[in-house]
Amino acid sequence: MNKILLCSASLMALLLSPALLAQTSLSSALEQCRTEQNALKRLVCYDEIKTPNAPVAATPAASGRSAEAKATRPAGNNDFGLEHKKTDDTADKVSAIVSKITYSPRKEMIIEFDNGQVWRQTASGTYPIKVGERHFIKRGMLGAFYLGNDNNNRTLKVKRED
Repeated sequence: MNKILLCSASLMALLLSPALLAQTSLSSALEQCRTEQNALKRLVCYDEIKTPNAPVAATPAASGRSAEAKATRPAGNNDFGLEHKKTDDTADKVSAIVSKITYSPRKEMIIEFDNGQVWRQTASGTYPIKVGERHFIKRGMLGAFYLGNDNNNRTLKVKRED
């Protein structure tokens, strides 16, 4: 009975001693950092303290494995949220010569170009334009289109009619 009691007591002491030692070394390290007057040195001191239950930082090998795991995911959701960033072969700017200008009942310009496209003014304001001039339609953000030319700095928001 004494042998079992002695073995269990020594086993318990062996198991508890690293935890107690780590706890006392942690508290002494914290106290040492607390006494540091320089703020930067105190911060560095706290950063250098190793706690026994702290998570291990990811190693480059581990991050490589996670990249491989991401690469093996199904390809169905890879483009989710990036649809608007896809580039396609559509032009960002089209130039044409104005062939006809008419006005709607609300005094919006309706511009017909020599390539057959018809565009309607959607924003308020005036824009200097004449039949026979070369103008361009450029693509804007969120599906907007702007009418402009190289001779002035102004643009006018338009939408395609046909």
